Amino acid sequence: MRPFSKPGLGAVTAATMATATFAIIVASVLAAQLIEEFDITRAQVGSLVLANGVVGALASPLFGRITDRLGSVRAVVGALLIGSLTLTAWALSPTYLVLLIAALVTGLSNAWGNPATNALIVDTVPPGERGVVTGVKQSGVQIGTFLGGLLLPLFTAWWSWRVAVLIFLAMPLSGLLGMIGRRDPHRHTSKRKRSTDPLPVAVRWIASYGLVSGLATSAMIGFLPLFAHEDVGWSESAAGLLIAMTGFAGIGARMIWPRLSERGIGHGRTLRILAGMTTITAVLLALAGADVIGGWALYPAALLLGGGAVAWNAVGMLAVMDFSPEGAVGKGTGLVLLGFLMGLAFGAPLMGFSVDQLGSYTAGWGAAALLLMVSAVISFRIPQGTIVRVREPA
Repeated sequence: MRPFSKPGLGAVTAATMATATFAIIVASVLAAQLIEEFDITRAQVGSLVLANGVVGALASPLFGRITDRLGSVRAVVGALLIGSLTLTAWALSPTYLVLLIAALVTGLSNAWGNPATNALIVDTVPPGERGVVTGVKQSGVQIGTFLGGLLLPLFTAWWSWRVAVLIFLAMPLSGLLGMIGRRDPHRHTSKRKRSTDPLPVAVRWIASYGLVSGLATSAMIGFLPLFAHEDVGWSESAAGLLIAMTGFAGIGARMIWPRLSERGIGHGRTLRILAGMTTITAVLLALAGADVIGGWALYPAALLLGGGAVAWNAVGMLAVMDFSPEGAVGKGTGLVLLGFLMGLAFGAPLMGFSVDQLGSYTAGWGAAALLLMVSAVISFRIPQGTIVRVREPA
């Protein structure tokens, strides 16, 4: 296999992750345009996230096993190809039904992104050196979030929301370009080991953490811009900037937290800290929704959201690599994604339903805070993992 440099590996895996999750950002940032063009409700916007998340969740264990069988290189290429096709389908959808079908198929890319990229890191980077590249890989989601929040409203104002989505095909195409000439040298060894080593209980606790955290995160990311626009009175561009801020904070957080987790804090303690940070986000949103504090609270809320709940996935993926048996990284990742994506799938539509029925966002933000407290309790069941010792100079 043509060897990866660490920057090259980070770029390819980041592009794969950005592509796999970008449909959710489109639904969030362009919610107002989708409601107007297709004459749909907020709950139907949330259903796009639901469709994406349910398919992604249910397909994740399957694509985890497929990754272990095919090898990491073929899996990454497959995820990028599906992502390219489905982003195109989003942009060209003539009706809400077609858009919903596109969201369903986009879930396949979402299901494959993490197992494929985790396996590629395990195949190319030795243990103890994976924290940084895993952080860069997971920050691809936040780079997509930042660029989507910043540029989708701008491109929509210049041309249309459809053209804006098509421009972001640059993400999967750049990833595919980086995979040219790659070969997987480990496919034959993973087949022998994947059926003999069961997944440890630690991986199941990580999946439970992801389920609960995903419910709250989906509600906050999915409706933060619309909350700012409808409830606080911000313009659509200013509201979209909140998602950009979340993405910007998440980029740094996803690079920093995995390294800290690997080098000293430990996985369980790190996930506990992240749950605590994001609980503060939900509390701030609830207070702003109840007019207890002003709209200024949305700025620190967005930054804490990016630095907390959004960053958990980077630490969670590193923990899966740490705890999963050799040759079963795809299987372990698939199980964690089953929990996390199921949470992401139901969080946004439940939030939309709550707002439609109650006419207020406050109850939803309060429920998110309670869920995040539960995830903090779950983190006490997640081991710290092997704390990597910095190598002494020879």
